[in-house]
Parts: sequence; structure tokens; C-alpha cells
Amino acid sequence: MTKLRLGFGLAAIAICCGLAKASVEAQAPIGVQEPAWAPDGKRVAVSYLDRIWTMTPDGRQGKAVITGDGSAIEREPSWAPDGNRLVYAADRGDGFDIFVVSVKNGVATGAPVAVTTLPGDERWPSWTADGRLVFAHRAARAASRGGDPSRQWDLSIVRAVEGSGSWQAPQALTATADNETYPRVSPDGTKVAFISERDSEDDLDLWWMPVPPAAVAKPTPLGSRPAKPVTASVPSVGTDGRPLRATRVVRVRGNEAYPSWAPDNVRLAFYAVREGIGSVWVTAVEPARPEGTEEPSPRPKPSAPPQLVSRKGGAPAWSPDGKTLLVSGLPDPQPVYNGNPLRNDVEAPPLFALNAAFQLWRVAAPLPVHEDGGLVTAEIAPSPTTFAAMFDRVWNTLRTMYYGAAPASKEPPSAADQWASLKEQLRPRALAAKSESDLESVIDELVAAQPLIKPVVTSNGAVVVSGHPLASEAGRLAFEKGGNVVDAMIAVSFALGVVEPEASGVGGDGSAVLYLKGMKKPTVIEYKDMTPMRATADNPLLMQDGRIVADGPAAANIPGVVAGLDYAFRTYGSGKVKWEDLVAPAIALADDGFILDEGLPSSIAEGRRFLEKWPEAAKIYLPDGKVPRPGDRFFNKDYANTLRAIQKGGADAFYKGEIAKKIAVDMAENGGILTFADLAQYRAIERTPVMGRYRGHTLYAGGPPLSTGIQLFESLHVLENYQPAAGARASTDADYLHYLVESWKVRDPLRRVADPERWPVDFEEHLTVEHAKKLFAKIDAKKTLRYERQPPEEAPATPTAPTPRISTGTTSFAVADADGNMIAVTQTLSTWGGTFYVSKGLGFLYNNHLRSNRLTAGAYGSLVPLMRSSTASVPTLVFEQKANGEEVPRLAVGCAGNAWIPVSVYNIITGVIDGKLGAQAAIEAPRFLPGRDPADPLENGERIEIEDRFPRGLLNNLIDRGHRFQRIGRKGEVRYGYAAAITVDVANQKVEGGAEPRRAHAAVPFDRRATTTAQ
Repeated sequence: MTKLRLGFGLAAIAICCGLAKASVEAQAPIGVQEPAWAPDGKRVAVSYLDRIWTMTPDGRQGKAVITGDGSAIEREPSWAPDGNRLVYAADRGDGFDIFVVSVKNGVATGAPVAVTTLPGDERWPSWTADGRLVFAHRAARAASRGGDPSRQWDLSIVRAVEGSGSWQAPQALTATADNETYPRVSPDGTKVAFISERDSEDDLDLWWMPVPPAAVAKPTPLGSRPAKPVTASVPSVGTDGRPLRATRVVRVRGNEAYPSWAPDNVRLAFYAVREGIGSVWVTAVEPARPEGTEEPSPRPKPSAPPQLVSRKGGAPAWSPDGKTLLVSGLPDPQPVYNGNPLRNDVEAPPLFALNAAFQLWRVAAPLPVHEDGGLVTAEIAPSPTTFAAMFDRVWNTLRTMYYGAAPASKEPPSAADQWASLKEQLRPRALAAKSESDLESVIDELVAAQPLIKPVVTSNGAVVVSGHPLASEAGRLAFEKGGNVVDAMIAVSFALGVVEPEASGVGGDGSAVLYLKGMKKPTVIEYKDMTPMRATADNPLLMQDGRIVADGPAAANIPGVVAGLDYAFRTYGSGKVKWEDLVAPAIALADDGFILDEGLPSSIAEGRRFLEKWPEAAKIYLPDGKVPRPGDRFFNKDYANTLRAIQKGGADAFYKGEIAKKIAVDMAENGGILTFADLAQYRAIERTPVMGRYRGHTLYAGGPPLSTGIQLFESLHVLENYQPAAGARASTDADYLHYLVESWKVRDPLRRVADPERWPVDFEEHLTVEHAKKLFAKIDAKKTLRYERQPPEEAPATPTAPTPRISTGTTSFAVADADGNMIAVTQTLSTWGGTFYVSKGLGFLYNNHLRSNRLTAGAYGSLVPLMRSSTASVPTLVFEQKANGEEVPRLAVGCAGNAWIPVSVYNIITGVIDGKLGAQAAIEAPRFLPGRDPADPLENGERIEIEDRFPRGLLNNLIDRGHRFQRIGRKGEVRYGYAAAITVDVANQKVEGGAEPRRAHAAVPFDRRATTTAQ
């Protein structure tokens, strides 16, 4: 899995010619990517709608190189040094292979010849001066469908068999534990630039290494190719006798991709992501250092820093005369949350981009700073069969991800049957589309009509919804033994610590909002983690490069989960189920193991570098030093033993008994600051919830130290002043979506919310009716608001060490029954994997919430000992207000997923109340996340991340009002925010569970008459 998800897409070429930029872009065809100059500079090869075309550099004489039906995906063309052949990567249905084709006047003169037929994928081919090819290879996925995060990209090289027209067996150039991608050979054939994860905690950096001299090898027939590139005949030294040692070109926080050499062989243009913004840079390449030598410090002749040449991000291609860069525009870099499982790594069609992405720009090379350059209009146009192929790829990808495993049936039609019917209805219109926008309209209709991905689960007894089917089943077993919603919640929590260990567990914390029949109002059980007694800014164990450490034993706060579950059991449990029975399912899962889906392997692959640093963590999560694969059975015997101690001794075993002693000893020996005294003093706390109101409903969520419920209710209070049309939904009503977004943006910042035992809190004004009306008055129905520039706080925060790709490690679950008893819970390790540290023999990961504390003395949330943490958690209970004043249970909801947590709960609540959606439909509804635009020069512009399930027409309506959107994921994909929801109908004795298709959530009913139906 390539770690950087940059997006792929379209490029259209145009020359500005004095026209307005918008009108020029509107004329440009969409679909061109990855330009490659012919050696004489007279033609350019591109991938246009995933087929190889050639054209003149100004876009004339566009020709498809190979005729076909468009079913194959053709990418990454590269010209041979003689200019008479093109190499490219093509997927004909069983993974990408490398092909070579002879070309004259821009079209093929014969059939393509397969260079590679290895299992897996071969991508990004590039010619050497002597006619060999360098490319990247990864193994075949573990399963026939779905993603496999354990697959590793490495570089290989292959040479032709002289005079035979065939190619030898590929030879491996690199075989590290790091992904190596995007190889590009210099024009003189001596160097290969590439992108690598090596020697980096979280970045993808630009490197180069010498091209090895040609080795003599016996021809290998294509039919007897090895399963992977061989390594025996690759020379270990270059033509100069020096070792083939890779050298880093760029070491800047961020990610690089798409290197392109200048004709002088000493400069590289490349795409980079800096602070979430794409751009194009040029840099000089330093000479290689001999093996074993260190970089001199200071350098005797410092290299010039990389030079910005375009603020439009894209893949550059340097012209042979060195004067021009063609840049195929890329979409805005996508935020990537580690919790998002790699369910499918097949690339989306190069369509549907926003913000002028995927267009080919001409840039003078180099310029100090380039803004727009010249758009190039290309004389190329798609055929109807190409549009049909694009439609088929969208349909097939969504079928594979969501509907392929569903059994076909006639009564009633299954989701798979409905999906097949939609293809029959809409494909003829895709075939008849006259333009890219026509095709997108058809595909938008396909996406809008998607059947539910997961079935609607209802019961006249109870429903358990959690992040894993095995954890939900543990909750069901608690009901089977006579337990209540609290008992089920405890069983779910312990089980999740085993099957979703990167998101929660006994080393983390949480918060639960609970209502039991007979209560006057809900209560909050708060078990947030606490800073240890030695957590002070002057403690050297906590600091690294002026920041609080983010991983390892010193990053851990005092865990709260076991205390919270123990308190819930003793105070609100049914008394009919023994504590031992609630822990037992988790012990069995840890002891006997369970079959992995894509979720945990995806998280382990993302956090591998951190896990490798700590032996006990690596032993469990990287068995045999490898990322586990979907379908493997995963064990955690040490965790099973820890749970046995908790099963026997309850919370005392963890905080005052044998586990506490082991934690204290391990921390003292390995640089942590947690002590036995820290653990012994910890208590869970029962708190009064904060309350909000929305359209005849009362809502309850946790208050300080949490602030998110207050912010959620403030936005709902503002939105209540807008009256939407009946059944309004964000994906169909532009006015409603505008007010949803603006009500989210307009609320005031909360600065005085932290641990109420350590800081005075002040938030009541934010929840008044008058305040909501005042904020609503700022909203313009026809124009978006810019964010207000906020004055600095009295004591500004000091940021912790950034970990942009390892995002919040959180899980959320809910349990409810038909009598209206309900509980919503959110638990977390802070980041996915928390500290990535495991104490010897204990098996669980610790939270790393310590890093979220500020270092500026006096600021709210600044680092002080024994302070409870604050997170984005917002488990919420919703009650409907009846005419007689009675409040009747209606909804339990919570969410995981970093910044997507509160806004996803907002989406679900408004979907249920305004959109009249059931729990499952509300969970699967398209989501959005408003935020500040990192590229806005005034630093107060808006950018709304949206799942690509909102139709283009609706988005255009909002773009006209000033909104700016960034599409997340592929067409029709449900992507971010991992929620659990249950709707309750007490009058009809019915509950409905909403399980998240964005991860492996499952709704499990407890009732012998429970029904499971697909809609």
C-alpha cells in the first residue's frame, strides 16, 4: 500500500490566450494525466481517461496509441531513448503489468509486448539509457477482493533479451521494509529518483540511487517468470565502483511524489504536500556519499534549497530543452485517517475532480513562484465506449466494496440485486453521454440511488452496535444471561480492547452517557485518563525537541477504562450477570484468536514504524516482523492473562494489585513516568450532562472536561432558527446544506473548558437561545461566511510533535432496548495505537493523551499533574418532547474519527430529526466536514471536506455562494467518521441499530423475534 494517497485523475491542456481563467478551464477536456515528453520534444504522451494518447506539446494532433474498448486501464507512459517505443503500465483485469509498444507518428505500429507478468502490480516504468526498465512492484493481495495493507512496493529492473522481442526475469533493486515508488531514471541513465518511506517516521521523501550496470543473465521465458523479482544478479556497485547507496534529496516535513529529471541530470522537479497543500518544486541533487560515511555538518558547500515553481499541485514532466514543465494537476491532498480500513486499493476513474484538478499546465522552468501558467487545450475527446468504461469502473468498484458478497435473491431484492438493476437502468445513458459533465450526472444518479450497504437491524428486545461484530456479539451474550444495557456495554468494551486494540482498551479512557428507565434525566460516567504526578514541563523524560513525546512509555497518561467499567457495573449493572462473565468473551478472543478483516492490518501498516521501536508491541502486532494480513488469525495471549487478572480482581487488580505493580516496574525501567501511586489514586467520576434542544427534542452529552457536546449543541441551537423543507437532507437540498455548514462554522470558540477540578469553566452563554439567535443573524442565505480571525489566547498552545497520518484512535458504541434504556459510549487511546508501547507481559497499548497538553503556563489545558484529559468525544442521547412534557428516548449516538467525530454526530442527529431517517440510513448518509482552507492567503477561508456522494449540481449551487469543497475518497464511497446509532420507539417496542459501513461495525439484535431486512 502506497502510504501517500495523492489522488489520481484528469489533465486537460490549454493555452490561456488572454481568456478568463474560468472560461478556459471550462473548454478544456478532462481526463489527462502523467505527461511524458518524447526525446526530441515534438510529442507528449499522456494517460487520457486511462488510455495512452500522444499529442503535440500544444495539445494538437491528439491520437490514441492503441485501439481498444477502453476496458484496460493504461497509465504512466514513458518514451524509450530512441523515441520509437512507449512503455506503460496497464491493468487488464488481474493487476498492473508493464507493456512496451512500438510507435510511429503517435500511434502503435504493432501489438503491445508484455514486459512483466508477475503476480501483483508493476507500476511507473522508466527507461535507462541502455534500454532496460526500472519499475515498482508489489505482491498480489491476500484475498481476491478488498485491500491488503501488508503489500509492499519495491523497485526492480528488467532488460530485454537481445534480438528476441522478449524480456528477462526482473531483478530487485530494493528490498527494504519501506515502500519505494515512482522511480524515474535520469536522461543520462546513471541515476534513478524514487519516493521512499525509509528513515522517516511519517513522511514520504524524495531519494535517488545509481542505476546498476547491466548484468549478464540467461534469458527467462515469459511463461516461467518467478513470483517476485529475483535479486541474485543485481550488481552491488555502480560503474564507478562505488556501492549502490541511496541518497535522500529532500528532508522536509511532508510528502513528495512524481519526480522528473531536468535534461542537465542534476535537478529534479517533484510534487510535494506541505501542511496539507499540494505544490510543485525544483531542487538540485547532491552527489552520493560513500557507504558508511555521514553527511558532513556543516556542509562545505550548502545546496540551494528547493525552489517553488507552482502553487498548483501536480505531476511535473520536464521538456528535453529544459525550458518547460508540463504539470498534470492533482486534486487537493486527501486527509488520511489511520482508522480508515484499506478495503479496496483499485484506483478510481480519472473523473469528477473539483477545483480545476487534473488539467495539464505549462510552466516555464524554473520560475521563482508560479501561480497559473498556461492551460493547454488538447485535440482529444473520449469515445462513448470510454464513458461506458468509466461508468463500469465506478459501478464495479462499489460492487466489490459493498455489494459483491451479498447473496442474490428475488424476494425481496437483495442489495446486490438492486445494484445490478441500477446498472441496467443507467448504463445506456452513460454510453450516450456527450461530455464529462453528462457522465458525472448519470453517475451522481447511480450514487444517489445506492441501496443501503448494511442491513437494517431491528428488534423488539435490544440492539448492540459496536466497531466489530465479535464485540457486538459479546454484548448480546450479556443480554442472553439476563443483563441490561450497562452489562452489555461492559462486555462490548472489554471485547473491543482485543479485536480493535489500536482504538481502545484497558490502557485508554472513555465517557458514557446513560439513561435507565426511572431516571429523571441521563447521567454521565466519565473515565478520562489523567496526567501522572510527575507530568511537569521540566521533566526531561517527557520532552523531545521541545515537544511532549508522542510515543513510548513516557507518553502515557493514567488509564481510566477499567475504573469506568467497574464503576458502571457496581452502580448501574443489572446484578444478574457476574463480572467474570462479562470479561470472559474478551479473554476467549485474546486466547483463541480471531480472523482479521482489513481494519487492524491497515492500522498496523500505518503505525509500523512506531511499533517497531518497542519490542513487546512488535512481538504482538508485527508477528515474525511482518504486518498481519486480512484473513490471518490474530492472538494476544498476554492481554488474555491481563484480562484474567481483571476478571478475578476487578478494578483493584489494575490500579492497586498485580497489574499496577507490573506497570510501575516496567515504566521505571524503560523511561516512563507512571507510578503505582498514580494508578492507586485514580477514580471514575459520575457527572451531570450538558443539555441542548433541537426541534422538539432534548439532547444530553458529557460536559467538562469535554467541550465537544457544548459545541455540538451550540450549532444545533443556531440551525434551529432555520426552517428547512419537510424531509430535508444535506445531499439533496442546497439551501439546507448551506445552513448546516454555516451553523457549524458560525459558533464561537470555546476557550474556558478543561478539567473542572483544575480550571474554572465557563460555557453557559454558548447554549442560550439569545446567543443562538445572535449567531444566526450573521448567516447570509446567498453567501458563505469567512471564518473570523481569532485573537490569540491569553496563553497560546505549544504544539506537540505532529503525527499527521496517525490520527485519533477512538471507538464508539451504543446499546439500547425497546423499553428506552440506552447508553452511548466513546473510548480512545488518543491516536491510533496510542503510545505504540506495550509493557512486558501485559499485552495492551497505552493511551498517549499526555501529548495533547499545552506547555504554556496558565493556559487552559496546560500541563499540570493529575489533570483529566479532554478530547473530541461526544456520545449523545436524544429524547423527544411529548405534548404532556414527557421526554421519550429517541436516539443513542456516538462516533470515532478525529475531526469527523462531532460533525458526524451532527449529521446523524439532523438526519434523524430533519430528514426522518432511520438509524442505518442516517449512518450511511453522505458526510461533510467544514474547516479552514490551509491554502487561503488570508487564513480565514473555508474548505469543506465531503464524501464524494453529493451531486455536482448541488455543489455548483453552493460554489456560487462562495463555498469551496474537497472531495474525499472515490465516487459513492463512504469514507470518514466511524459512528454507532440506535433509534428507539418505546411506544411500538422497537429499536433499530445503525452500523457503520466505513469500518467493520455490526448491529446485533437480542430478541428471538428480531428481524434483519435490507432496504
